[in-house]
Amino acid sequence: MEIKDLKYFKKLVETKSYISTAKYFQVTQPAISAMIKRLEKEIGTKLVKQSNSRAQLVITPAGIVTYRQSKKILQIEKSILIEANRANQNNFRLGYSELAGRSWLPSVITQLNQGHLLAFIETHQDNSHSLEQHLRDGRYDAIVFSRLGDEKMPGIKITDFAKYQYELIVPSNSELAKKSEIDLFQIQNIPLIMRHQRFLSRIALDRIMSKTGFKPKKKLIVDSIDATAKLISSGMGVGYLMNVAVNNLSNVTAVPLLPSQRVYCYSSLGIRDDFIPNRIQQRCLDILLNK
Repeated sequence: MEIKDLKYFKKLVETKSYISTAKYFQVTQPAISAMIKRLEKEIGTKLVKQSNSRAQLVITPAGIVTYRQSKKILQIEKSILIEANRANQNNFRLGYSELAGRSWLPSVITQLNQGHLLAFIETHQDNSHSLEQHLRDGRYDAIVFSRLGDEKMPGIKITDFAKYQYELIVPSNSELAKKSEIDLFQIQNIPLIMRHQRFLSRIALDRIMSKTGFKPKKKLIVDSIDATAKLISSGMGVGYLMNVAVNNLSNVTAVPLLPSQRVYCYSSLGIRDDFIPNRIQQRCLDILLNK
């Protein structure tokens, strides 16, 4: 049973098309048909059925089992390629989100320096969801990122550092800053400064707006936390960020939403389940895990 055949079969099940599968791998359609014959001969049973060339491809129960197991085998193959390559490299690649870089990275860098490991560290900033994908792809060895509490991340070992709350960020000299909590509908006529959809704070905000039916009459999309804070402090509107994002910023105040409108997230360390660190990488991980 060849890895190549399992790749072909996985794609065939997902597309249910010989033509699409052949096109994807840039091979001929007979090559895909030959793969099916080889697998069925090795396994000893039918994996797919098709009454004629125009009929829809039907995956048999045996084919479904083969598909699921093929996915596991192909993931192991991918893991071997990534982890074996990393084992011979004496560097440690750490991805981090904007807030991690602001509140967490400096103290970690200090400890890595004290452990004489700084020369082995590569750091890269990205948004949390991109960090997760790049960790899976092997671009990073570990990530420090934010995640919503109900997010499922198969294949990634999570260590939570802290729990934070998303709050409304308002000008410190406004009446809103005097409140102990705010109903979203109280700011319906105030411009809402939002981040792009790739950022976790926007995902959390979209969830709350969908749940409550809240829609701001005016909104502005801004990319960075600093730019958001500056606009808010100058009276241009209000924002929605983790409370920790504005802890050391002047002229803005974080105010909780009503309990029914609150969303929490976690600052976490993510490592691939199958990551096998070498000596240098393990020393770096030990410092991260002890933070």
